[in-house]
Amino acid sequence: MKLFDEIAERYDLLNRIISFGTDLKWRKQMVTLVLEKHPNKVLDLATGTGDVIKLLKKKVPHLEITGLDSSSKMMEIAKKKVKDAGFVTGDAHDLPFRDEEFDAITVAFGFRNFSDRRRVLKECRRVLKKGGRLVILELLPPNTRKFTGKLYSLYLKLFVPLLGGVFSGDFRAYRYLSSSVLNFMTPDQIMKMMEEEGFEVSFRPLLFSVAGIFVGDKISSG
Repeated sequence: MKLFDEIAERYDLLNRIISFGTDLKWRKQMVTLVLEKHPNKVLDLATGTGDVIKLLKKKVPHLEITGLDSSSKMMEIAKKKVKDAGFVTGDAHDLPFRDEEFDAITVAFGFRNFSDRRRVLKECRRVLKKGGRLVILELLPPNTRKFTGKLYSLYLKLFVPLLGGVFSGDFRAYRYLSSSVLNFMTPDQIMKMMEEEGFEVSFRPLLFSVAGIFVGDKISSG
């Protein structure tokens, strides 16, 4: 997306501001779940500025990691953060990798931006080895039946576009961010789709379900 190229330089700072620093904490939890399977080769989709790769490398320096993103500007920043990882400009809907090439796949805050999420899940399953693990960290739409959900909805509608726009100079990008969360799938819908695409799924809500981690282990066919 051209949109992400335009906000790349301030993306990390704004993530910290908008999430009050919790996005890094959540990424660390995600990394722990990935490393439970002791992978040797990991693919990080929608790698952005490389925060997940940096955390994985800090835990397991010898880990072989490839980051893929459609935004070359974001990956320029990632390459400066992590020198010993591979980076590929590409499309998650059509992964340029062999069948059963990776032990694990991570997607942090990128799943909701895919135009055909089912297609991406099919591609993830294809390039994962038998028993491989897909871990998705994502912001979730507010449950407005709860008071905390109403507050979260207000924050997304008013403060995220305002804060993001003021600090980045691009109000359009952060209006998109807000809209993409408000109109995103529910946890149950995501889990159902992952199960239909051949994953054994578990879900961990984060901070009153503002975000969540979806863990999908590839089920061997036959």
